[in-house]
Amino acid sequence: MGCDFYQIMNDRILGIVTLLLSIFYIYATSIIEISFISDVVGPKKFPYIISFFLFISSIWLIAFPKHQADWPHLSKIIEVFVTAAIFLVYANILSYVGFVISTILLSAYISWRMGANLMTSLIYGTFVSVVIFILFNYVLGLSLAKNALGF
Repeated sequence: MGCDFYQIMNDRILGIVTLLLSIFYIYATSIIEISFISDVVGPKKFPYIISFFLFISSIWLIAFPKHQADWPHLSKIIEVFVTAAIFLVYANILSYVGFVISTILLSAYISWRMGANLMTSLIYGTFVSVVIFILFNYVLGLSLAKNALGF
């Protein structure tokens, strides 16, 4: 049982976990009650489509595992968890500080993690936040979370 065995098993274990997830997703979708007002795709068809592709990809992982799995360094894994935590903080502060400010902070952090310097990422975050706010609020007529100042 060399290193190749464990690398193959990584993909197969992930395939089994996603297979179980897709089966659970199919079951959860099957118990959704449909109202009389629904669109063409509806509340059942879209989850079935997603679960179909999840099911197929999990079968693929089980049947054809990759022999050279490249795992990232621990620092990259920690970076992913920190980014997920930043998204959770973003979701929690959105209603308090408003869409524009919280999106500036989130966009700036993401662009900084992608390699931009701090000033460039703040400019990018501001641009992205303001453009999205204008598009949603004025062009599409959809309201976003606002702070005490109204943006």
